[in-house]
Amino acid sequence: MVRIVSMNPLPERRPPSRRRTLLLLLKIVFSASVLALIIIFKAPIRDILEVLRTVGPGWLVAAFSLHGIGILVSAYRWQILARAQGDEIPLGYLMMSYLVGTFFNNFLPSSYGGDIVRIWDGSRFSSSLIRASAIVVVERATGIIVLFLFALFASLFRLDMANDVPVIWAALVIGLAGLVLAALFFTPLAERTLRALPGGKLLRAPKEKLLAFRAIILDYRHHKGAFLRASFWALVLQANVVVYFFFIGKAFRLDIGFPDYFIFVPIVLLVQALPVTINGLGLREGSTVEIFKYYLIPAGTAVAFSLVDVGFRLVLGAVGGIIYASRK
Repeated sequence: MVRIVSMNPLPERRPPSRRRTLLLLLKIVFSASVLALIIIFKAPIRDILEVLRTVGPGWLVAAFSLHGIGILVSAYRWQILARAQGDEIPLGYLMMSYLVGTFFNNFLPSSYGGDIVRIWDGSRFSSSLIRASAIVVVERATGIIVLFLFALFASLFRLDMANDVPVIWAALVIGLAGLVLAALFFTPLAERTLRALPGGKLLRAPKEKLLAFRAIILDYRHHKGAFLRASFWALVLQANVVVYFFFIGKAFRLDIGFPDYFIFVPIVLLVQALPVTINGLGLREGSTVEIFKYYLIPAGTAVAFSLVDVGFRLVLGAVGGIIYASRK
């Protein structure tokens, strides 16, 4: 039975510490600085605007419409994983939560900052905030793994491109390192190490929560059917993302073969996920410029291509902001 819960907004939180505020400001400055350097030295605004005036609106409409499929599939994956843990969450509620998360993604560090909001939303249908966190992490992680595999296997068939664009190998190495570290966290050695940590007043609660979080994720070993279904839909979702960028490329009349999108789209998404900027701003544009060099595509076109995606996400974020405001 689905529990009826309040749709109240997030509770008031204490003002962020000076350290966290400073870190956020540094990320904003870094994002703005990287983007400014790209515009000043590689892609003047007049070039970007000139390119934007030539795009095909029909392809842009088709690209934007794919966001609807993406949100539906994402919410369904989340629902599958939550149900495996005993949490029944309405699909419509999850779709709205995704839009609200997109709103917060536009202002929080990395492109996954809105997951904090999604975890809170999921916890309203769960007996545990830790469980809600684990579900969202698994949902997000399966998507990242699929992206990484897309880029890895596609790169093996286009070694010439990978060798000519250093950012591709750099992103693949970083992605592989992240997967290895994540895998190590779920080894018996990691559990023994965590349990061996001192259990003082400061460490006892975080240690117990971390062990509980780890146990919930490992519990998916007993829900293989749900995990495999969620992974299948992750494959569908990321393929939809690649097609989305392919449509944007068609709007710009880019001479890039469809298979190549399976290389550079995951690379750009993996790079912009690094938590050093606000919603990947700057990293997204810089990596796109470097990759488009391989195709002899001007920097102005690369930045315009990237900014179209930013604009679409701002529109979705505005819808999410309205949904969030309506909860009050």
